[in-house]
Amino acid sequence: MFYRTLTALSVVTMSAGASSALTVSVDSDPATLAAATLGTLSGISIVSGTEALIGGSTQQGTYSGFNQTSNSSDPDLALTDGVVLTSGLGTFSTTENTSNSASASTGTGSFAPLVDLASTGGLSTSQNDSNVLSFDFVLDDPTENSVSAQFIFATDEFPTQGVTDIMGVFVNGVNYAFFPNGDLVSNQSGDPNDFFNSNPVGGTSADSYGLEWNGLTDVFNLIMLADGGGAVNTIEIAIADTSDTIFDSALFFTNLTAGTTTSGGGIGNEPPGTPPGVVPIPASLPLLLAGLGAFGLIRRRQSRI
Repeated sequence: MFYRTLTALSVVTMSAGASSALTVSVDSDPATLAAATLGTLSGISIVSGTEALIGGSTQQGTYSGFNQTSNSSDPDLALTDGVVLTSGLGTFSTTENTSNSASASTGTGSFAPLVDLASTGGLSTSQNDSNVLSFDFVLDDPTENSVSAQFIFATDEFPTQGVTDIMGVFVNGVNYAFFPNGDLVSNQSGDPNDFFNSNPVGGTSADSYGLEWNGLTDVFNLIMLADGGGAVNTIEIAIADTSDTIFDSALFFTNLTAGTTTSGGGIGNEPPGTPPGVVPIPASLPLLLAGLGAFGLIRRRQSRI
């Protein structure tokens, strides 16, 4: 289990619960983007000067207000503010899905770790338009041994395309981003409908979300092993087109936070409303605290009589 403090829970919960429109600010400064990946009270120090970016000037940016609601059986999707990387343009629609084939060629080529990752999963190793944010970091608490983050992978390859874009999140050279069934995060993981929520063009369907991309995954929690004891770690957050330069995709990434895990790292869903890396508060606790507060008030009043 991954542990953080209850104080962190209250801060992150309030941030995630705020309702606002999705905004993307295109940015190509790697230091700004790296800082935007960190969670509140992250317990992580970025090694200044190590921030690096592979990407066009308008290919990526920071985002805020990711609170997408659905009127169907698909889940509401919410992320704290963070960074978005794409295999096309960061200027995609943030109000409705406007195209089944959002496409742009950035000329940024391939990224070797993603090529190798695709090979292990039987996917095409012909890649283009890569977008990669990387930096070194140190865990502030030398006794901790991991980091967590949340992400959503969104793509216009879903549900019709026979090829797929690909993403990966590497810490010290190891990718920890897989679907719960162990497949790579892509449009070709078994039955994509198992992992993607549909977002039809036009915004007229009951299950539409208010942004580009035909399919969006659930919010996935990622736990990644890291070296403590003051050691320097390296993270690489990456996405790319495969086989073509069209039908682009996006990776929303947020809340990178240090912690301790007894597992080998990996991916999964947290209980609804529970920020990853935080000890869940029992549903009865707020009532208990309210009751204790009322009891204390009564006691104070009685003492004045």
